[in-house]
Amino acid sequence: MTDWLQGIFGLDGKVAIVTGGGGGIGRALSLGLAQGGARVVVADLIWEKAARVITEFSGLRVHGLAVKADISKAADVDHMIQQALTAYGQLDILVNNAGIYPSSPVESMPEGEWQRVLDTNLKGTFLCSRAAVRRMIPRRHGRIVNIASGRALAGAAGGAHYASSKAGILGFTRSLALEMAAHGITVNAVTPGVTDTDQPRAHYTEEQLQAVGKRIPLGRIGQPDDLVGAVLFLASEAGRFVTGQNLVVNGGQIFL
Repeated sequence: MTDWLQGIFGLDGKVAIVTGGGGGIGRALSLGLAQGGARVVVADLIWEKAARVITEFSGLRVHGLAVKADISKAADVDHMIQQALTAYGQLDILVNNAGIYPSSPVESMPEGEWQRVLDTNLKGTFLCSRAAVRRMIPRRHGRIVNIASGRALAGAAGGAHYASSKAGILGFTRSLALEMAAHGITVNAVTPGVTDTDQPRAHYTEEQLQAVGKRIPLGRIGQPDDLVGAVLFLASEAGRFVTGQNLVVNGGQIFL
């Protein structure tokens, strides 16, 4: 890579937080940011999962930190941010990836399940973003990338709470982008289609996933690594003039 490319795509000296970083898409994004040169705080509800991802940083010559956090709780979020600042002294990039996806039709969905999904997926994105921008504003620099979902665009039978939470993230992304533009902070979303993680495998058989892949123009479902390039672009100087946008990474499954 030339010095010019390194300058706009590289993340040397940057500090990133990835929520839900202990597995699936979050793990891939944590590793991708580390490979880009960032010091990465991997936050997860299960500390051991985050710690396992940190062990994969060996050989990358970057430092990482595993943090346990329930992003639906403001105290946990503040503690997560403070741990990042204590360890590294700054925060440059926040990737709001953590989310849950139970399955229930609306007519039998417990109110508590609806609330739990909204609290984790949407409220958690708000709490993490609020805590992050409070630290980014004084430095007049920051990148926030919110992981949405194709369900926000197409709906989800049995997942109205999940689709609603992810649609809310898209609206929140645009609104926060408008608020933060004057402070030099960009806010964008990345929307994956069906991606090969534990989440869809809890809802579909292997045969069903293969059938879904055949209906996607590029001929397969997504892999977690497919999202890394989009997030690195938005987190780097290459994406400095992009804000309030939704970058769809779905193999052509849905056109906007």
